[in-house]
Amino acid sequence: RTALLVDLDAQGNASSIFLESGVEPDESVYAVFKDRRPVAALKRKTRIPGLELLPASLNLAEVETLLAGAVDGFFRLKDSLAAEDSGAEFVIIDCPPNLGQLTVNAFVAADELAVPLQTAKFSLDGLKTILETSHTVQKRFNERLHVSGALVTMYNPRTAISAAILDPIEEYIRLFSARISRSVVIEEAHLMNQTSYEYDPRSKPAQEYTAFTAEILDGVQKG
Repeated sequence: RTALLVDLDAQGNASSIFLESGVEPDESVYAVFKDRRPVAALKRKTRIPGLELLPASLNLAEVETLLAGAVDGFFRLKDSLAAEDSGAEFVIIDCPPNLGQLTVNAFVAADELAVPLQTAKFSLDGLKTILETSHTVQKRFNERLHVSGALVTMYNPRTAISAAILDPIEEYIRLFSARISRSVVIEEAHLMNQTSYEYDPRSKPAQEYTAFTAEILDGVQKG
């Protein structure tokens, strides 16, 4: 199977795992929003077979101002992906942590929405805003958008907050069965610019992400 990873976060954390240095703005996903360039002209191969990357750049921070008042502002990413001819079976969009133009572009382009959540009170507050925004996008711009569920991350079942926050979350959104544990392995992998599968494929987080992926694929197939 083939997949395309689109990094919409100006911090470029996802991109940094696969690139030794940053990219020029006109060679990054920023060009999709500024110049309406198609994904096919900007994507690049990664060392992972079957995985391509549309990298981020710091200039993504300018998109809010760039698209202010643009009639097609919410549709730039969708239009760029529509011109994509790579035949990728899956497109994974890594969104920034705020609900601005970039995130709305992702919602307009996507079929499925998976929400990563830390077991913390502020995550629950943010979840409500995400769901309100996704509902608005579904109603006005993208009726295909489906909220798959929430993925609990940095999970520690031995702490009271981890256990206490799950029930309130489930009042708003389905929880995936997989939980991503708090683990130093993930931080170590990041320091090595590796995925958790490359750094330690037998680690608990790697196995948990595998279980989460299986849940996502099962939902897509059933849908």
